[in-house]
Amino acid sequence: MKSKKIMGLIVIGATLVASICPAFAEYNPNKVITGDVHTLYEEEAVPTLYPSVPLDSVDGLHLNIVVNGKGLDFQETKAYIKDNDATMIPLKLVSEALGYEVKWNGETRAVELKKGAHWTMVKIGEDRYTFAKMAPISLGTAPEIKDGTTYVPLNFVTDILKADVMRDETGTISIGHEKISALSIEGNIIEVQKTDKNTRIHIKSVAMNKGAYDEIILNISENTKMENPLDHTEISIEDLKEGDTVRAVYGPMVTRSLPPIGNAEKIEILQGVTVREGTITDVKIDDKHSSILIGSMEDGVILMINEDTKIVTEDNKEIELKDLKKGMNITAYHSLIMTLSLPGMTEAKKIVVNK
Repeated sequence: MKSKKIMGLIVIGATLVASICPAFAEYNPNKVITGDVHTLYEEEAVPTLYPSVPLDSVDGLHLNIVVNGKGLDFQETKAYIKDNDATMIPLKLVSEALGYEVKWNGETRAVELKKGAHWTMVKIGEDRYTFAKMAPISLGTAPEIKDGTTYVPLNFVTDILKADVMRDETGTISIGHEKISALSIEGNIIEVQKTDKNTRIHIKSVAMNKGAYDEIILNISENTKMENPLDHTEISIEDLKEGDTVRAVYGPMVTRSLPPIGNAEKIEILQGVTVREGTITDVKIDDKHSSILIGSMEDGVILMINEDTKIVTEDNKEIELKDLKKGMNITAYHSLIMTLSLPGMTEAKKIVVNK
């Protein structure tokens, strides 16, 4: 009996492996995958299967909701689109993420929201939205209850809560009052996925980065800028392959999945160089050997500058070595070869002075 159970488990395991492995096949730019793309991720050594395109979706794209840079759990949000094309979002989850106190009145079937002096109320089934002391206004769709959750149309956020809303072709809805700067990650591409909807790359970090993630999946769109950072040569998605080292800049709106999913603003292929961001703490200009120090003597790096080193502003305007000053924040592209001294010394290929 035991042997039959063991054999059954082996067969099931083999079937799972066979179904998962195709997602890691070598990237073929001409191959279009239809339907869900499944990828195996690991969390605390426990394999878990995450669909890259969730089942709760519209046109194959799940309506992910991100509020002030933090993704809401798509299992809880369950946003949907009505027959009149109105996008419906969960009132309590989104409002609380925006800092509102939410109260339900069972007798009047109304929901009250309060944040400081800002007060509003909605009633189930009534397309009349109260804002402060103004007369109720119509948004074209009434609040409704679905599976025990109150939903309101997305324009409730813009017209009543006065928050900004952005949505993209990946199904992500970004909501917020806060402006958050872009993040970056330097790492290796471990997978390239192409579906009939979009293309995305899975990056695993190999260095310290501005972002909070060691791994991330980034959607690439026609608005994503892709180039060689040293000479600004454009690259295409077909040029990206598994094993490439890249620096990716992405927006702060990411999902709460593991790894998170975001949208790439810029992709740089790093060939023979790495990237370091920091503040200039010392400048030495000499006829023979010029250099700058980023960071401290304990954990910083000395960048040796020669006549081939490009020094530019963020808008690619060339500046001179004498223009580099203490306190400037820079992004430096430098050689992978570094001395074992403290601090380490390496050759600067390009220095970008950040605003």
